[in-house]
Amino acid sequence: MKKLLCLLLILSMGTLHATPVYDVKDLTLREQVGQTIMPRVLIGQQKAFKEAVIKGEVTGFFIKAKEGLLKHPKITAKNQEKFIKKQRKKFLKTIADLNKWASQSRHQIPLLLALDYEGGTVTSPMYMGLEQMPSNMLLAAAGDEKLVAEVYAAQAREIKLVGANVALGPVADVNSNPQNPIIQTRSFGDRALEVGKWAAVSVQALQEQGVPAFIKHFPGHGDTASDSHYSQPVTNMPSEQLWQNHFSAFEPSIPYTDGVLSAHVVYPTVDPNNSASFSSTILKDILRDKMQFRGVIATDGLDMGAVSESPVEELVLRSYKAGNNMLLLSGDAANVKEARTYPRRAADYVEKSTAAVLQGASAEENVTLEEIRFSAQKILDLKKKMGLFEAPVAQGKDSGLKTASQRAAEEGVTLVRDEQALIPLQENIQKVCTVFFADGIFSLQLKSFNEHLLSKGKEVSSVFAQRTPTDKNEQEINACMAGAEAVVLGTSRTSAMDKQQFELVTSLLEKADKKGQKVLLISLLNPYEIPLYPAAKTVLALYGATQPAMETAARIFLGEAQAKGQLPVRLTNSEIVFTEKPKDGLLRQP
Repeated sequence: MKKLLCLLLILSMGTLHATPVYDVKDLTLREQVGQTIMPRVLIGQQKAFKEAVIKGEVTGFFIKAKEGLLKHPKITAKNQEKFIKKQRKKFLKTIADLNKWASQSRHQIPLLLALDYEGGTVTSPMYMGLEQMPSNMLLAAAGDEKLVAEVYAAQAREIKLVGANVALGPVADVNSNPQNPIIQTRSFGDRALEVGKWAAVSVQALQEQGVPAFIKHFPGHGDTASDSHYSQPVTNMPSEQLWQNHFSAFEPSIPYTDGVLSAHVVYPTVDPNNSASFSSTILKDILRDKMQFRGVIATDGLDMGAVSESPVEELVLRSYKAGNNMLLLSGDAANVKEARTYPRRAADYVEKSTAAVLQGASAEENVTLEEIRFSAQKILDLKKKMGLFEAPVAQGKDSGLKTASQRAAEEGVTLVRDEQALIPLQENIQKVCTVFFADGIFSLQLKSFNEHLLSKGKEVSSVFAQRTPTDKNEQEINACMAGAEAVVLGTSRTSAMDKQQFELVTSLLEKADKKGQKVLLISLLNPYEIPLYPAAKTVLALYGATQPAMETAARIFLGEAQAKGQLPVRLTNSEIVFTEKPKDGLLRQP
């Protein structure tokens, strides 16, 4: 008992004498570098970074889950709820451990804990047990500033509920290229003026709740035809057109946001030699000088395919020289042993580089002390502004995101066309076959559509098919449709069209037409697929398969609700690009 009392006394004395550090002058050079380094941590794998946290080699982490990134677990309506609860518990343990280790570091500097929190085609938050977000495109379809603010304020509260504190978002990319493989429903639309308006509302809502926003992907990833997770995108627009159609969408948010996250995209008419992440022309001349941004500039993930072939030392040098203050410096997600060495390697390199400058080496070819101190101080200032050095304020139990998501669905689900007057469904039609092509993480959401029809007395037979349907799926679908009076097909285009799904849906539409069956096509995730199904005469766009959106779609189908949303993008016929498996074997999880 006496030993326990002594230990508690020692711990309390340590807490009393701990002095918050707000000035880089109180940090060693390695600790200064650490304030600029943010690796990725996968929930459940936090122990790999324990030493780096205690040594002050990191400023914090952006957090992901290996599920959906390195592996795709089998999730069904029966186990989804249990799976998400388990993931949330793991997530909370990860954050608790990281914070505990930060309290054991020399200066006890709190961590920035950042999330990519989006909806639509971005499923990573769901794999961590977070409440599902409505997509930006759904919010734009709803067209209500108060609603957008409500959803993003709820996102901020949800972030704080799990112990995180930074939003790596919102996206201000203008999705002007329908074939864009990475932005899509993450964007508010394809017009810079509208996107800029909604992004600014989102940023202000986050910031007012005490959660710094890092608006992305500056100066715009929306016109690309390739995915920077796997290759180097290039946008060849003339500079004036780039400014008008893309760069300008970020301007309304600049006075409010604490952070900007740069893009791994090359814009040859602005800087032919560097992607934005490594371009001083874009980050210093345009963002800092022209747009007068004074907050923290962060790179996109430095493990992404567009840049990851470069060694750590080169990534560090180019990032600082371009004007980045915070480096999302991660190694291969599948190789934690190597990835955990990156913060140390960054500090080793900076020590050598700054020493070389002091001995007369070129300041243009090395990192300088001034560059490190400037960036480290910016991040310390942000942590102070956030109140991280103060005692945490107890959070409530409900972020309000479910309520906000319900209103977003009611206002945003869009009836694209109804050429056969299928909606509202005739009361005498009783037998309905529903077919949904989607990943298992959406199982309960999809099931809610059927449950609403059943609650209204309809006879429902259903097939939950894989996004890439199997022969067995096709047999089940044919049997389901055989006895149906009406058919619902829920399609899932993610980063690109799935060839097998597209061909099967096309053939099902033809079969239904020959039999005289009426079909409702529900575009579950990505409305850019809609023009590729001209035979679909009645189409709803959901912009993301949330439970409220599925229930709203069912109510619209039965005539209990009106579809109020308006398409925020122009849908035109274009060449079909089918999904290709990434070379590194990783699943897409932006």
